[in-house]
Amino acid sequence: MLPRLAIAAAIVLCVTACSPSKHSETTTGPVKSPIVVKLPLSQTQSRSPVTVKGTSTLSEPLTVEVLNAAGKQLGSKETTLSDGRFSVDVPFTAKKLIPGTVSVHDESGEHTVLISVVLTP
Repeated sequence: MLPRLAIAAAIVLCVTACSPSKHSETTTGPVKSPIVVKLPLSQTQSRSPVTVKGTSTLSEPLTVEVLNAAGKQLGSKETTLSDGRFSVDVPFTAKKLIPGTVSVHDESGEHTVLISVVLTP
């Protein structure tokens, strides 16, 4: 009985997998962000001002924000690109060692990169 069930399951699987789908999808892999942050590295400690460096294929200015774990903005600065690169020092205030996030985004907010960091006073 068990071998018949296994054969039936294999046939159903093959028919399902081999049959054409009405809804075809094109898989192109993970979508790459036009913003790449090289510094700070994820999970590193950052003291004020935090240096944020990276590259972007966008032509508009980028905003860099330092956020606490609750998402409250502790510091923010706008940066422009030079030959597709950016570098900015963002001052922030942290009274104790806390988890935080560095957010880099375009003006519309359509493209955002988040880096988890530990903020130090």
